[in-house]
Amino acid sequence: MLGLRNLYRVFQESRSAARRRTTLAVVGDAPEAAALASLLNAGRSTNGAEVLLSVSPRSDGRIEVSFSGEGVDDKDEVTLSRVAEGAVRAELAPRLASVLDEDYLVPLARGYALFRRAACEEIVRKNARQNAVIGALPIPGADMPAITANQGRMVLHIAAAYGEELTMERARELGGVLAAGFGLRALSRQLLKLVPVAGWAASGAIGYAGTVAMGRAAILYFERGGVEPGTGERSEILRRAQEEAKAFVTRVRRR
Repeated sequence: MLGLRNLYRVFQESRSAARRRTTLAVVGDAPEAAALASLLNAGRSTNGAEVLLSVSPRSDGRIEVSFSGEGVDDKDEVTLSRVAEGAVRAELAPRLASVLDEDYLVPLARGYALFRRAACEEIVRKNARQNAVIGALPIPGADMPAITANQGRMVLHIAAAYGEELTMERARELGGVLAAGFGLRALSRQLLKLVPVAGWAASGAIGYAGTVAMGRAAILYFERGGVEPGTGERSEILRRAQEEAKAFVTRVRRR
């Protein structure tokens, strides 16, 4: 019951926040700035813009794009090979999502399709890290309500990023389908064998991998308009989630 109450709370909190849209502007006098603005369907005026992309051409033919604005946590920049859809998805979008304030991830994804996948991946990573910490707490049973609530919020945010409005009943149903599809109990047993340490590391890895698997499945589900991942796709998602969980635990242990 506590898990359901937590999920209901995050549903109410997420619903209104997820309806916002971020205003993005591309600035710079070079032709590449105009080309990027056109590709993204972004504005060119800084008035009211929450995220600014400043474009400067380089002597080697590449393009430097710097990030600023109230929606950006840490000012950063990235060098694009060219102004093209593939380069934006592979080079620009992941870097911008990584430095964006968490509250702007869903609004950015809703308004600008080329950033959608990268924003959702960042949402998954943030929730996976949180659930790894929660799972490592030395309080048996206390982690599940919080992890369930985080996973529910993650799925709601991914749905909102793809322009979907979920009811509470549908959100619970979808979360159950995704969890059952991956057999999270089986996942727990597998990870206990794969992680070569006991205690907090194994629990943290389970929280991380389970959240990553559910998040990646949700991304595919909404990308395809409500079609669940197939058996082979679930196996591949699970394999990658396990690898990322082990890598995460290893990084934490080295600190």
